[in-house]
Amino acid sequence: MKKMIAVFALIISTGAFAQESIELNAEQIEVNASSATVVRTNKSPSSIELTFRVPMANSVCERTETRAVLRTSGFYCGYETRIRRISAGRVCTRTNPHNGQCLRFEETFREERTSHPRSCLVPESYCAQYGTATSYETDSMKIQFKDLPALGDSESETFTIAASQRSYDSGKVVYEVKALETIGEYKVTQKKFLFFKRDVYVVQPK
Repeated sequence: MKKMIAVFALIISTGAFAQESIELNAEQIEVNASSATVVRTNKSPSSIELTFRVPMANSVCERTETRAVLRTSGFYCGYETRIRRISAGRVCTRTNPHNGQCLRFEETFREERTSHPRSCLVPESYCAQYGTATSYETDSMKIQFKDLPALGDSESETFTIAASQRSYDSGKVVYEVKALETIGEYKVTQKKFLFFKRDVYVVQPK
């Protein structure tokens, strides 16, 4: 009984990680997965655009709480008026009755009123627990076959293409292209173009 359960579990595990196998028989192909095993035949075009469905993991707030935060804000806490005395200059308080010359000066002051924001405790919501939300986005790449040997009717070559999110919370997709079963030794080179947004991978002999 234990052996049967183990064999059944192995079958489920193998099926879960199996990649979709696609024959490259058109210039544009949609893949309903994030990875695939692609098959090149003698009917395959030299340049093929493939669109993948890629899982993208992003952080989301699952639970919020409220805390009191000390803020200095007129909007939340109001304003207070401060008064200060400012010198307005000297004035003559006594003059010589004969010639009008000032005999005594006194300093005068004026009041200046200014408004300043008060400080107080303000309730603020914050994320107390983060989680992960996974969405699926479509992204395209191109694979090009350059100077490869011609294949016969019964011959084929297989490659693996895997698309993945560059990093957690990232909106960018990266690709990994590998030769799996080929009649010769090939190298895979990623080409970048300034005005071409899609990733282009060129397969050619070493």
